[in-house]
Amino acid sequence: MILGVMIMLSIHTNLNTEVNAESNTQELVGYIENLEDEITDLETQIADTRDQIEALETSQADDQTHLSYLNSLLNQLNLNAHLTTVEGPGIIVTLNDNTAGAELAQKNNPASYVASNYIVHDKDLLYLIRSLAQVTEACSVNGVRITDSTSIRCAGTIILINSTRLAPPYEIKLIGNPDELVSSLLESGTYLSLVYRGMPVQYSKQEQITISPYTGAYATNYSTIETILPSEEPENHEE
Repeated sequence: MILGVMIMLSIHTNLNTEVNAESNTQELVGYIENLEDEITDLETQIADTRDQIEALETSQADDQTHLSYLNSLLNQLNLNAHLTTVEGPGIIVTLNDNTAGAELAQKNNPASYVASNYIVHDKDLLYLIRSLAQVTEACSVNGVRITDSTSIRCAGTIILINSTRLAPPYEIKLIGNPDELVSSLLESGTYLSLVYRGMPVQYSKQEQITISPYTGAYATNYSTIETILPSEEPENHEE
């Protein structure tokens, strides 16, 4: 009986041990499976995050490219509108009143002396600049930038350019091909007229000229940008 009881206890103990071992194994397998699921979820999140990062980097690169394009366009527009400082080769033309000739004429022929024949007029500057316009990329007179809308007119003994009062001598800076500028200058009727009148006019080629930007304002009181509507697509008519 004792032997039988001991055998039964041994069998019962072995069964419990097997049951516990199997239970622990199942728990361990379940834990491992949960960890694998979590790892899979984390890998998915990491992949999604990487995709988002790549999308952001691509978007930033596109934005940077677009920004660079806009900056380049803005610089070009400022250049075309004369709103930026420019540098380049060209010539400098210096024009002054004929003071010596005026004094001599007034002394020798006071009756026929006309003071206006010995001073620089607004038309002299205007016609001279216009005669070189085709080969000029930028121009200024005594530091005042010349634009497409610049007005040059007389106001007594001075000249107004962009509402700025200027007095002689007049230093005209022109950026462009120096040889073409000189050629156009020497062929200009205004230049030949100034030389014939004895007006002190000189020019010199320059390897580097700096011209300041236009500082005035552009007035657009009546002009507006035309609105272009997309063209309507023709209707399809079935026969």
